[in-house]
Amino acid sequence: MRDWGKESEYLHSTRRHLWNNDYFEFLVKCVWKIDKPVKIIDFGCGYGYLAQLFLPIIPKGSTYKGIDISEQLIENAKEIFHDNSEMVSFEVADLNDYKPTAEYDVVICQAVLRHLPNPVQILKKMIDTAKDGGLVICTEPSRRLENAGVYIDSTDFYPFKNDDYLEQKWIKEIKSGGRDYQIGIKLPIVMERLGLKNIGVRINDYVDYVRSEDKDEISRFLSDHDVDSEFSDSNGFVAARCHVISYGNR
Repeated sequence: MRDWGKESEYLHSTRRHLWNNDYFEFLVKCVWKIDKPVKIIDFGCGYGYLAQLFLPIIPKGSTYKGIDISEQLIENAKEIFHDNSEMVSFEVADLNDYKPTAEYDVVICQAVLRHLPNPVQILKKMIDTAKDGGLVICTEPSRRLENAGVYIDSTDFYPFKNDDYLEQKWIKEIKSGGRDYQIGIKLPIVMERLGLKNIGVRINDYVDYVRSEDKDEISRFLSDHDVDSEFSDSNGFVAARCHVISYGNR
């Protein structure tokens, strides 16, 4: 499994270009209707990016706990939130070994299940961590949607270039018990099978757009979206994040 603690720079870069803050606030206040203090736990929290989104907008008296297998990322998170120790806490834990207790109002993960060979088991553990009526939220990409959402304004850019390779890679990984790159789009169905109620689905509205004159941003875009450097002189760069946001109540 990938050691994300060694890829902190990549994580920070991609998370800065993942959400429109106003849309996340809309979800919290208008869709999930978090209007009273809640107890939140974040599965695979990394350096606490979701905490940065939640804290300014959730009601006073709420708490957030993040768990992640990477000691390096947890240390990074503790440094970032050292002034919020009463509201925020972090724990190094392997999700496979984590013992759930049904005490949380909100259980969330972001871009975590896509990297695991057992996403359904981890989702079940998330459900077991929620109180009765608690909200379980999974924000996960569907690689087919994500791949289709990249456009480079160049006559040499061919959007179907990697389709055959990716198809074979996905099939091989699924058959071998590896990652499921379509888990994002499957989650509403899986949630229903596991007994969640009031299931809803949204799509993240963030689109990563870079103009041809933004040279530093072009380099960042190519790295974030795994695009060949040969396109660095193109006239424009667009990538729809296409994360599927699935949620339901225990």
